[in-house]
This record gives sequence, C-alpha cells and structure tokens, in this order.
Amino acid sequence: MTNIYELAKKAGVSHMTVSRAFNNPEQVNKKTREKIFRIADELSYRPSLVARSMRTKRTNYIGLILPDIINPFFPEIVRGVDDYARKSDHNVILVNTDNDYEKQTSSLYMFINRGVDGVILSGIAGGKKDRKFINKIVERNIPAVLIDRFIPDLKSSYVITNNFKAAYDATNYLIKLGHKKIGVISSPQKIKIFQDRLKGYKQALKESSIKYREDFIAEGEENIESGYETTKKLFTKVNNFTAIFAMCDFMAFGVYKYCKEKNIKIPDDISVISIDDIYTSALITPPLTTMAQQKYEIGFNAAKILIESIKKNKLPEKQMILEAKFIERNSCGHVKK
Repeated sequence: MTNIYELAKKAGVSHMTVSRAFNNPEQVNKKTREKIFRIADELSYRPSLVARSMRTKRTNYIGLILPDIINPFFPEIVRGVDDYARKSDHNVILVNTDNDYEKQTSSLYMFINRGVDGVILSGIAGGKKDRKFINKIVERNIPAVLIDRFIPDLKSSYVITNNFKAAYDATNYLIKLGHKKIGVISSPQKIKIFQDRLKGYKQALKESSIKYREDFIAEGEENIESGYETTKKLFTKVNNFTAIFAMCDFMAFGVYKYCKEKNIKIPDDISVISIDDIYTSALITPPLTTMAQQKYEIGFNAAKILIESIKKNKLPEKQMILEAKFIERNSCGHVKK
C-alpha cells in the first residue's frame, strides 16, 4: 500500500502538504491539490482515518437518529443532512429506531463507541424517557442538534418549523373561504409542536370571533389508520363540519379514506387542509392543500449548525425556526351558501 511519503515524493511536495490537501484542502492551492489527488488515485492511496482521528480527535462522522425512515417526511431531511455533511468532508451514519426507546439508547452507545463527532436526532416527544435520553447526551458533552421537535425547558440546539404560524395560516385560509365549522384531527397533544399547532388554530378562530369548541377536536396518532379512526370519531360527535384541519399529511390521508368510504366529496362537501407536504400529497385525488415544512432545509441547517460547532470545539447552541410555505391545491373550496 502506498504511504504518504511515496505520494509526496511523486507529487514533488512535502508530506505535510499532502496531509493538508486531505485534511484542510483550503490551505493548499487548487493546482497543487488537484495534482496530489490525481496522483493519489493513480497510486490507490487513501489517507488513514484512524491516524487522522488520533491526531485531530475527530472521525468526521456524524450520527443521524430518525424514528421512522419509512415515513415520507424524512428522506428530504436525510438528503439535506447528507448534502451539507459531504460538502464539509463528513460522513453520516443513519439509524432508524422505529420510535423504540431501547433502540434509540443502543444507537447512542453505538455512536459513542464509534467516536462520532456529533449527533442529529428526531422523534423527541418530551416524555420521561426522552428527557433521560437527552440528559445522556448532555452528560457526555456530545454535540447534538434536534430536528422537527424539541423540549422547551431543556437547553438544546434545534431546527424546527414555526408550527404555531403554520396552523394559524392554515386555519385562516379556511376562514377566508367562509368556513366557521372547522374540525381538527389532532396529532398527540403531549408533544410540544402539536400543542403549538392547536394554539395557532385557536388564535385564528379568536381573531375571527369564531367560538372554539372542544367537541370539534379529536386526537390520534400520526398515521393513516389513526387519521381514519379519528375522523370517524369526530363525525360521531359532530357531523356538520364544512372543513377539517389535519395536523399532518398522514392523518389527512385518513380523512380522505373516511370521506371516500362515506361518499363525502372533497372539496364539494368538505374542505381538507394539512401540514407537511410529503410528496404523495400532490398525487392523491384531489391534490392536498397543505403547509409545506422546509424538510431539506431542516436537515441541511441542522448539519451546518452541528458541524460548524464541532469545528469550533463548541457544543451547538443555535436554535432555528423555519417558516412553512403555503401550497394551494384542490382540497379546499368556498362554503356553499
């Protein structure tokens, strides 16, 4: 195997220049850097990651912990994380936990054993186990950034959506179409971001002098079947809605399923709006009007915050809130008079 000294000799540079070309490329002029890389390819030279990590105390690996990789919400986030990581000469180790605390914990210890430089994680609800998990990260001074969710009273770095504003704007859109009887298919209210969405809904009603009614709210889980069952529960309590605000696209798909079964036409009989904009939202009939979370930007910025802090030998402190973008399609209509 070719070593760094042989590569340096053939390239006509010092071994320190070769080292800088691989570890700090910005410190080597472009022409020299390209020559070193070309000769390295010819000689099949690869720098030793073990040696580099011993010298720099870094591995240039970051961990990404997700609760459900099958959920179409996450691939764009993964792409954003990976794009920034590659740009910064870092690699990403992805772990799927299936919302299982034991898998989450074992993943963290795996990352610690592999010496990852930091962690990006999602799926934090705020319960006792999640707090315990975050405390493990804090106790070990592991650089970490939360995405999509956060725990308000725990000091942490995060990148999230402005969930209050997303729900507020979605509800106001329905109100402008003449809707006053707006049901809500709510995601679990134990989770802070969904509490914020309900607050946004309430604020929009209040500003339009529309009375908030508890019986207009039904709570379920973030999946299609739960969206279906929750819609069914909602219509059992009250059946004169003109619109439904679903707190995530998966739950909105459950609304569609129920309406199709009961021959309720969208948007002729009832309007439906949601938050997320996963790719299938544009493919269903009718295409779903939704508040699009900036999923790629969430991943990209989380990786940027994490890696920049690692390079400065600091724990991440930045907290970023991104605005959702209104995507108007065909699932909402004016109230019939």
